[in-house]
Amino acid sequence: MAKIKCPKCGFEDEGKFCSNCGSALSQSNVPSIPADISWLDKCPVCKTGELSPISKKKLFGLSKENKVECINCNASFTKKNNNYQLTYVVNSDDQIWQDYGNQTLEEREWKAIAYGGLSDEKQKDADIGDWLEQLKSGKIPQMSKDSPVILKKGEELIFSMPNISLLEARAVRKGGYGGPNIRVAKGLSFRVGAFQVQSHEELKVLDQGIITLTNKRIVYSGAKKTVNIPLNKIISIEPYSDAISIMREGKEKTQHFKGINQGNLTISGNGREYHEPFSGLIFMYMIHGLTKQEV
Repeated sequence: MAKIKCPKCGFEDEGKFCSNCGSALSQSNVPSIPADISWLDKCPVCKTGELSPISKKKLFGLSKENKVECINCNASFTKKNNNYQLTYVVNSDDQIWQDYGNQTLEEREWKAIAYGGLSDEKQKDADIGDWLEQLKSGKIPQMSKDSPVILKKGEELIFSMPNISLLEARAVRKGGYGGPNIRVAKGLSFRVGAFQVQSHEELKVLDQGIITLTNKRIVYSGAKKTVNIPLNKIISIEPYSDAISIMREGKEKTQHFKGINQGNLTISGNGREYHEPFSGLIFMYMIHGLTKQEV
């Protein structure tokens, strides 16, 4: 695995975190990859040997299994249609096996890995992870231009989103009698035991409206309710793919805002671009970043 320079202390290390200062190491920068050579020229596992094509007969010689094997470390890649699956390494503790064992990738992906890069999926995870860390550090992009709420002095709009459901837990009570039934006459019976009330909580939709995030607060504007949550009053946040749950000071019940997975965000970084749905996780990272700006 290629070494990455720590953005905080400058120490060059491998993995996700710097062993010198503990800071997160960015995995988003792909090293230089030669364009004029084949992926067979450099083994993705040992990074030194070449890959040699071999063909093995299967099913009494009726079919063939096409593979390439490293002449140095004996790592084996089996051809699957036009791609290759890493099917064998000598040491199962090898980091490449841990990351890519039994995965089927394109030739260009194996070539990138051989030169210290990542597969497409891991590269995407790394790029989006870096973008989320930027949000968390306070680099928040403005996503909307028109604010449905009146902004206060020094307040800036981040985004506004319609068709959001506000939900809160409400107690549901059911009454009933305990004990057996005793028949006292034809068609008449009564139950022995006292009346018992059973209670549990269910999430209830209270309103439908617009949620707005600014650098100071979260405002929910519904047909029945208006909710104003200063960011510095938030105690805890629980993110979901389509919702976010917020507990704040002075409010006993957690408030849930559902339907935030509307539309796609364009996430750009290091020459790559991804389109991802908005989510509670992105919302949470934005809130973290905005509260850091206030410190």
